[in-house]
Amino acid sequence: MRILVLGGTGYLGRRVTEQVRALPGAHLLAGGRTGAEYAVDLAADRPERLAK
Repeated sequence: MRILVLGGTGYLGRRVTEQVRALPGAHLLAGGRTGAEYAVDLAADRPERLAK
């Protein structure tokens, strides 16, 4: 399962990403401020990569 979390370094987003990372088989893409542990550049990435 692929899950995209926007705001992954914010107050709620950080907790959501922690929970998603604990899910077996979950592939996490998160966007947020610089320094995020998991990040995706929505401006540079291809949409089909995010959809796969």
